Amino acid sequence: MSQERKEAVYRLIITAFVLLGGVLLLPYVGHARAAINWEIFGGAYSPDLSVSDNTGSPGSQFGFTGTGYQPNRLAIVFVNGQVVGSVTTDGNGTATFIIDTTGVPDGDLTVVMETDANVSAFKTITVDSTEPVVSPPGGFSGPLFGTTGNSTFLPFVSRN
Repeated sequence: MSQERKEAVYRLIITAFVLLGGVLLLPYVGHARAAINWEIFGGAYSPDLSVSDNTGSPGSQFGFTGTGYQPNRLAIVFVNGQVVGSVTTDGNGTATFIIDTTGVPDGDLTVVMETDANVSAFKTITVDSTEPVVSPPGGFSGPLFGTTGNSTFLPFVSRN
């Protein structure tokens, strides 16, 4: 078989697959997006990051629980853009950790838990020296991560 004939056959096969795909979608024409339920394909994981308290004095320890992540995956924990540690989710996609704010100045801290599949959730906590020192609830366990509270910014370079 000549090269031109092979290319023509390949084009015909590809065209047939495209047309077949369109025919298979015909029953859905005119249906609302909710009726087709496309969300099940796009958002397989909907993570959530919760915290035991959202405000505390410097020296507080905030207990975080991440849920809805992929099971048995390494997750990186960031505070204001800086990596402070990592945890591994359990078989249900849940992980816990504690952020220690000893020596952190007053202000907001954005805590992010992210897996390698770019699945992430965040929670903002406030360090305020007028508030009491808080601790995770009794029985709460997880690795302890410290932070300086500083943000990481990329430099801005301008050429004239």
